[in-house]
Amino acid sequence: MKKIWTKVGAVALAGVVVCNAFIPFATATDANPALTNNATLDTENIQEIAEYFSVESNSIDFGRVSELDRSYTKQIEIKNNTQNDVVLDASVQKNESIPEENQKLSEWLAFVGGVTHFGIAAGQTRSLGVRAFVPADIKAGSQYADVVLDDANGHKETVTVKIDVVGDDLKYASEVIDAWIDPVRIDEQLNGRVSVKNTGTAGFTSTYQVKVKNFFGGDDWRIIKEEKREVYPGGQVDFSATDNLGFGVFSIEQRVTFVNSEGRMIESLLSRTAINLPWWSLAIAGGVLVLIILIIILARRRRKHKKNNADKMKRADKKARKAAIEKIEKAEEEAMANDEDEESEGEEESKGAEVEEETEEADEIEEIAEKLEEADEEPEDDDADYDEEEAIPIKVTIKKSSKK
Repeated sequence: MKKIWTKVGAVALAGVVVCNAFIPFATATDANPALTNNATLDTENIQEIAEYFSVESNSIDFGRVSELDRSYTKQIEIKNNTQNDVVLDASVQKNESIPEENQKLSEWLAFVGGVTHFGIAAGQTRSLGVRAFVPADIKAGSQYADVVLDDANGHKETVTVKIDVVGDDLKYASEVIDAWIDPVRIDEQLNGRVSVKNTGTAGFTSTYQVKVKNFFGGDDWRIIKEEKREVYPGGQVDFSATDNLGFGVFSIEQRVTFVNSEGRMIESLLSRTAINLPWWSLAIAGGVLVLIILIIILARRRRKHKKNNADKMKRADKKARKAAIEKIEKAEEEAMANDEDEESEGEEESKGAEVEEETEEADEIEEIAEKLEEADEEPEDDDADYDEEEAIPIKVTIKKSSKK
């Protein structure tokens, strides 16, 4: 049995060695990212940025305001990244993804000085002021509007503007739903997802982050996804992350922030161990497993064959022993029968001799008895003398026969 498992262990070890031999080639990456195709993409992105204008931030938050019937002002920073002057047009629009009752800001928002058409010199930055006038009869809650900037070349930037009107109707509430990470993948990819639902009347910004680390150590945590998105009242934001992890076992942390009923941001953490097994590793492992199973089957058959042979030998030995015992018993029975016959013949001879001897004795006694009878029958003679000396003594001997 030890020999069988020793062979199985040797085969399994060989399979592991083969897998390790292929892993470096399957998971190898270029040591210098600048030499990959991503470098060309990055260059194109830089060139694209250089051809257009950009904004410092795509969102402006006026914060919580409690004083009504007054105006609040913020600035939008715009930079011309090109080597030429650009002319921009600014407008206020509604966001169709936001509920209608939360788009009132589009009616209050205006540009400072009424500027909606302006130019920016090459490489320069300009501030565009936006003013929000909050009416006295407005209902408490979060209000939104979009400021859209575009140039003659068709490039467009959108800045989402938000303001929270304080009041009894301003309620913070949210929940995290549908949070998961695939524990096993065969395509070398990470697949994670989490959704945050706003169940209140106040909007908030949710931050999503995914970090990955090699389960067996050696690598630091690596951030593969980080994103911020506004969760509108009554709305839901679905975050997801995909990344090429390669072959191995990884520790994954998926974090997302959401607001509680007190208006405080809290964090939800989903931590999981994920196994990434590409098809080629499964094929190798499957081959090794099949080989081990075949070895086990062959070993069992061999053991069964040996056992059958041993059973046959035992049966043959048992049969031979039984035949020998029967032969011996038969010989003993024959010997006993012969002894009984000899003893019977001896007894018959002895009985015959005794009978003959008894017959002789009986004849002798009968003869003597006849003589006595003859003597008694003779007539008396007065003249005859009786001579006692001439009397013949008769001696009778009776033998007892001994019988067995």
